[in-house]
Amino acid sequence: MLKARSSGNAIADRRFAYAMDYKTAGDPSSAAELVAQALDEAPGWAAGWLSLGDLNETLGRLKEAIDAFRRSLSLDPADEAGAGARLARLGEMPADGAMTPAHVAALFDEYAPRFERSLVDNLSYRGPALLRMAVEGLGQHGPFERALDLGCGTGLAGEVFHPFCRDIVGVDLSAAMLAKARAKQIYRELERADIADFLLRQDTGSADLILAADVFIYVGDLDTIFRQAARVLVPGGLFAFTVQSQDGPAAFILNHDLRYAHSRQGIEGWIASAGLRLRHLDDAWARTDRGAPVPGLVAVIERPPVP
Repeated sequence: MLKARSSGNAIADRRFAYAMDYKTAGDPSSAAELVAQALDEAPGWAAGWLSLGDLNETLGRLKEAIDAFRRSLSLDPADEAGAGARLARLGEMPADGAMTPAHVAALFDEYAPRFERSLVDNLSYRGPALLRMAVEGLGQHGPFERALDLGCGTGLAGEVFHPFCRDIVGVDLSAAMLAKARAKQIYRELERADIADFLLRQDTGSADLILAADVFIYVGDLDTIFRQAARVLVPGGLFAFTVQSQDGPAAFILNHDLRYAHSRQGIEGWIASAGLRLRHLDDAWARTDRGAPVPGLVAVIERPPVP
């Protein structure tokens, strides 16, 4: 969850700070009262309404939570705070597109300074290693001429694949994450963009490897991405990715943890629609949550070679 930025009102900020103390102490009811008082002073504070919604949801006051999330979204249509995802989780709006680019960028701009320590040390992250094992398991050891690292973050996947690629191009929504990646000096280019928009701008047949390590937890419908990957890849080119998985009938859902989870059937459907070929699909966890592996899938798909 993003830290709420200042409301611009000293009284509101002070009441909000007291509220967070109560929340930390395990008293969400008192915290909600104080946030409501803060919003009396600063009614146009989108992040404050989001916090009130979160507290009301914790307290089981779902109508009040929904009203607060809607107020946050009306004040900030770009939804940097993330109200849309919460409304989708509560069934109040479609899941697809609920995780806005503005929210993802803000989330990771804040997370960047501690990202690698948190992900690798605390969550036992191994997404890039899974991709490398899956690609090498198909007998593909490079060198790849041009790789695209979707949602490259601080460059963890780039570090793993750099020895096997002549050029790697990274794309991410977060400027702070890209700054971390740039410092590693492993990318030919780095671009701040939405990954679907980035792929749309790539030349046809301009890459022989596409990577997406633990990225699709922030993307619901993968149809456009798969179709563009099919266009951008050279014949025989590979697209390796991980997803958080779920066993329901839907192609994807937005989980309670505000991450998208995808089904095998959904993945296979997008592969078929894009004219790609499945080379590898297996159960594998990319990270843990509270010490337990998060169910996932690792996949490698291919643009079929020219006969």
